[in-house]
Amino acid sequence: MSDFGAAYSYFNHGISFLQEGHWQEHYDLSLSLFELAAKCALAIGDLASSKLHSEQVMKEARSFEDALNVMYFSTCALAYSSGLPDSIQNSIGVLTKLGIDLQESRSTEACVQETITLLTSRTHEEILNTRQMTDTTMIIALKFLAKLELGMNQTKPRSVPFVTQKIIELSLAKGMSPMSPIGFVYHGAFMSKQGDFTSGYRYVKLALSLLDKVGRESAGEVICMATQVKIFVEPIQAALEHHNDGYAASMATGDVFNALLNTILKDACMYVAGVKLQTMREEYDKFERLAKENNHSIFLVQLKQVQRVLLRLIGSDEEVTIPEEEKLIASNNSVLKTFCFRKAYISFMFRSYDDAKEYVSKFFDCHENAWASLMWYLLEAEEAFSNNDYEAAKLFYKQAILSAKLHKFVHEEAMAYELAAYFHLELGEMEQSMEYFLAAHGRYNEWGAFGKCNSLFEFVNNNFSPSSIESDVAPESIATDCVS
Repeated sequence: MSDFGAAYSYFNHGISFLQEGHWQEHYDLSLSLFELAAKCALAIGDLASSKLHSEQVMKEARSFEDALNVMYFSTCALAYSSGLPDSIQNSIGVLTKLGIDLQESRSTEACVQETITLLTSRTHEEILNTRQMTDTTMIIALKFLAKLELGMNQTKPRSVPFVTQKIIELSLAKGMSPMSPIGFVYHGAFMSKQGDFTSGYRYVKLALSLLDKVGRESAGEVICMATQVKIFVEPIQAALEHHNDGYAASMATGDVFNALLNTILKDACMYVAGVKLQTMREEYDKFERLAKENNHSIFLVQLKQVQRVLLRLIGSDEEVTIPEEEKLIASNNSVLKTFCFRKAYISFMFRSYDDAKEYVSKFFDCHENAWASLMWYLLEAEEAFSNNDYEAAKLFYKQAILSAKLHKFVHEEAMAYELAAYFHLELGEMEQSMEYFLAAHGRYNEWGAFGKCNSLFEFVNNNFSPSSIESDVAPESIATDCVS
């Protein structure tokens, strides 16, 4: 990214040498200098300077086409700050002027089926060998569509297939552009969300192969989306390295947004994989610095929501304030989903089940697809327990523990053990309960959730005594790692 900073300095110096009347006498030179300065300013997070240079071009441009590049930079700047709805509207406005209609009057199902029909008429080899796009106006139109794809994914998920179809349709008809792989990777992601992981995996691999044909300008976003599909087919630990590749590809092209997106999704994979919380805290601190340096408020809000959970699990009293959280929750579906999920998760971890139920319901209200997971076993177990179906509850708790062990999710294993321990305690099976509490404590301690360790110790200390169980396991043994 330092290269973009140096480049911005050079372009600014070039602009300073322009004489009065340069837009009339040296139009092409002026247009290039201001365009490139706006692009580099955007890359280094100087959104104010990027806007200033872009506005100058829009004022002096001799045609709509001449202003398209800086209009794209302005759209990106809005998306990076808290102006995502305006960014989407600007993109739609530009595409309309270029004669590109998303045709959203159709049903989503009809749109998806049309895309499938279009793609099944060609082999992957034919798609890879499609000619290159040469129409410069169409190339920039694909950039607006690609930006719209990402924006819609955060605010209007139901509209994503319409954008995806248009990218694929134009790419096959007009030629492949550097943005074309984005259409194919989003199609793969959508197919996976519908449960067709075989087709989804195939199309994300096609998108990655297209990068070698059209260039790597969109590589950061394509790798990012592809990895989120690949984790359902490949070990989740491999995703960490894939997202590192996506981060590097994004930074190489000055795409800080997708560098941050790869980073936050890598951190989410670390969380699911049960990486130690102290390690994750260090990763989040690095992420926060990069997001602040580049004025990416949406990512900062999502990061703070995760940090809030992490700090409570660790046992820290540090306060997490999020100034723009309320505004973004109201306007950004992605931020809302993160908020509801994190609230549900931490409520469930600390046994505030009414709050957990409320936020789970809100999460699924704003989430179009749900899939079976380890959490499902735990919810089934808790429901069976509340209905006095003890044999079913025992089975579900054991399934949850085995599933967590199988996938090496130490934090989920800890939660499964803990809930099973409460269950056996209620049944008066003290020895089994203590065994599970000790196992839960061990996993939480391994994960670094010392706040949970302390919480468990207090509960066990208040509810157990050495004489209450038949084994020689005393409740004091659960405090071994908490005292420090």
